[in-house]
Amino acid sequence: MRVRAGSWVLIASLLPGCASQLEGGAPPVTQERLYRLSDWKLEGRLAVQSPGEAWSANLHWEHGRGQERLLISGPFSQGAVSIILQDDLIYINEGNGVVSSSRDADALLQAKLGFSVPLHSLRYWVLGLPEPNADFVAQREPSEGKKGFSQSGWALAYERFIRVHDWVLPGKITALGGGLKLKLIADEWLIKN
Repeated sequence: MRVRAGSWVLIASLLPGCASQLEGGAPPVTQERLYRLSDWKLEGRLAVQSPGEAWSANLHWEHGRGQERLLISGPFSQGAVSIILQDDLIYINEGNGVVSSSRDADALLQAKLGFSVPLHSLRYWVLGLPEPNADFVAQREPSEGKKGFSQSGWALAYERFIRVHDWVLPGKITALGGGLKLKLIADEWLIKN
């Protein structure tokens, strides 16, 4: 069944349903409120697997109004790469004064990191939401306990959720698309608003 992303009611019935697995506390917030969430931070780990290589790194992600700031680093911040996305402009700082910018985020990510992910969509996917301006297909895998959706050629599976006050946010995400497998583990969420 294909639905328009603005129809958040369907996803609300699928993803936050995982909140029932969590104990106590206030009821989870609605998907509509998650879409309006404007300031948050995520501390976690990222694993990337492509046909030619696999690697993992620490991830620090700050989302603010109109801007994404990601820091991807190895142990003890070795090999840190900073990514800033502002509307349609992306900056990648590889350290040692090497900074690149482009209005084509996909091409610059591919050139600098060796892979490309849709960062504009990923901003929603990391919250367990489909991007609001694109179609998606909701999916359930009850036998494996996973819930998720497919959008823009990517399949998202949510295996674990974390309660942060009255928010229920993804704790483990797997994304498959573009010949890549991404795993994101959220160790800590900080909600500012």
